[in-house]
This record gives sequence, C-alpha cells and structure tokens, in this order.
Amino acid sequence: MNARFLLFPRGAVWLALLACLLAPSAFAQTQQGGTAAEPVRERPQRPVYLDIVPVADARYSMLTEELVTSLAREALSGARQATIRMAGQELPTGVRVLRIMYIVHQQEDETGVTAAVAASTELLRTANEGDGGVQTFSIYNGLQQTLVQGPDVTRAREQLRAAFKQELQARINSAFQNAEALK
Repeated sequence: MNARFLLFPRGAVWLALLACLLAPSAFAQTQQGGTAAEPVRERPQRPVYLDIVPVADARYSMLTEELVTSLAREALSGARQATIRMAGQELPTGVRVLRIMYIVHQQEDETGVTAAVAASTELLRTANEGDGGVQTFSIYNGLQQTLVQGPDVTRAREQLRAAFKQELQARINSAFQNAEALK
C-alpha cells in the first residue's frame, strides 16, 4: 500500500466531506440573489393602516378607542403585520386599511349589568383611480355582536373586553387568511 494514503489525516477527510455537503446550499443561495455569507431575506410586509371608528362617544365607554386600537395592534402583531394608526387623514394609494367600527351599550338593573358591543371589521385596499383619486376595494368584512352580563359594572366590563378581544382576533385572523390581504 501507498504510505501517503495511510498518513492522510482523518480530519481532512471529514472536512472535505463537509465542504461537499455545504457547497450545493451556498450555490443555491447565490442563485436566489444572496451571497453565501448573506442569507436571502423575505420581502418586508407593508404595514396595515388602522382606522378605529367608535359610532358613539367612546371616551367613557367600556371599550375606549385606545383599548380597541391596542387590541387590534395585538391581534395584528400575532399575524405579523406592522400597523400605522390613522388619525382622520386621507388614505394614500396602495395601502391596506383595517377599519373597525363599533358601538357599546350598557344597561343596569336590579339583577346586574348587561353590556353589549356590535362591531364591523373591514379590511380594505386602496388603489389609484387614474384621475388622481383614491379608489377603495373591500377585501374582507366581518360582523360581531357580543353580549355579556355581570353582577356589577366592573365585572361586566372585564367580561366584555375579554369576549370582544377574542372575537376581534378571530375576525382579524379570518381577514388575513385571504390571499388578497397579503398583497
């Protein structure tokens, strides 16, 4: 036998084998636009504009506008969607808008407090109309009605917030199941 073959270190064999295994993945990365040292990054998602519209004065409501905004942002972050809060400004073209319109009602009697919320969640997409105007297309529209009863205002408020949050998350998840929502 050849003495050179016997003196070839085993570590070098493993190193050569590892290089053969890793070379195809490095080649594939460079073919997809990245380099071997830099992994290919996904295209960043466009943010979702939030338009929260209480139908009545929500300052003293069980579901304030700030709370609904916070719940929507939480649900959208779970769906990996960045948000921009609208404050009455006009919509730019080429954006997605999540509009939540809601109204809260509460009634107290001798048995406790009944609280209800009716809400509409709509996902919209805007586009340039051609004459400079913005055209809006509806991608998703979901409705909900939530009714809770509690022994007092505090407990009814807690139950209403928990139920509204759960249903809002379900509607937002449904909205982003649509392929059109991800464009």
